[in-house]
Amino acid sequence: EDVPELGTPLNPAAYDYTGAVLWNAHAGQLWARFTTYLRRALAEHLGMTQKALNSALRVSFAKVAEYQKRGLVHFHAVIRFDGPDGHTSSPPRWATFDALKVAVGLAVDRARLTVVSDAVGEHVIAWGDRFKVDPITALGDGELTDAKVAGYVAKYATKNAEGAGTVDRTLICRPCAGRGYLRGNAPLAVGCTHCHGTGQAEPIKDLPLQRHVRQMIRTAWALGHLPEFAHLKLWKWAHMLGFRGHFSTKSRAYSTTLGALRDVRRAWRLAQAEAARERAGHPTTDETTLVTASSWTYLASGYRPGEELLAAQVRHDIAHTKRLKQEGLLAA
Repeated sequence: EDVPELGTPLNPAAYDYTGAVLWNAHAGQLWARFTTYLRRALAEHLGMTQKALNSALRVSFAKVAEYQKRGLVHFHAVIRFDGPDGHTSSPPRWATFDALKVAVGLAVDRARLTVVSDAVGEHVIAWGDRFKVDPITALGDGELTDAKVAGYVAKYATKNAEGAGTVDRTLICRPCAGRGYLRGNAPLAVGCTHCHGTGQAEPIKDLPLQRHVRQMIRTAWALGHLPEFAHLKLWKWAHMLGFRGHFSTKSRAYSTTLGALRDVRRAWRLAQAEAARERAGHPTTDETTLVTASSWTYLASGYRPGEELLAAQVRHDIAHTKRLKQEGLLAA
């Protein structure tokens, strides 16, 4: 895994960097289209109408995105059949794994997007033929158990784009919001003095990254300034190699919501605080009491000047060491 050439194209001059970035930028949209086609394909395979299928079961999803070494995103997903009332009810007996496997194959084949651009031509965004569908068992008698999958999903849900060798921060210049110029009262736009008109907080050519990753970022930045791709805001997501989606998503009915989890954590913390007050002999808190803070004063944010220098040096050392390892100039 530490071979410097791993994840880099054999012939960089012939590599489709535009297609790679556009794939990342549309991967989330392609997934959404896949989920729609999956339900249709399932109804078709079972000889049912879409309405009849929806009244008999629910199809729920949980997925995580992972960056391959070459900088492209792919997905790991859990697809589950529930009864019509959600995860509290069982699906009908005819909702089998075999039916799901057939429907997934049909949906993978049919889900596609066509991206048209006068500047870079037409690109078809579609799934490849390397996909795998496995059953998940709860009793440990299969290749994938529910416990293994939970750990697997959790592993990738905590990863980010750094696995592809890129940076962990946006590259847009904050003062000019990546435009390269400042808006003002003058009749002509004034160039940004912070980025010298590039719109980049850090020059892409100076990033301590592999050449392949740097070219992915450069391509995303260039595509982001084409009018037909303005809605993708690729310059904003250039450090993510064009990927704009969340690393972890799920159907609302798949499991509990983040809001419900926050409420449970809040209740637990309040209970712990009350218990501590009782042990200390303090009066319990009256939850009906409303305390209003009517005055706030902003102090500061970020590092102090001396701390900023130290943080910048640490970031530089880490990035420099990583680059040397990637180029094989430093032992791993």
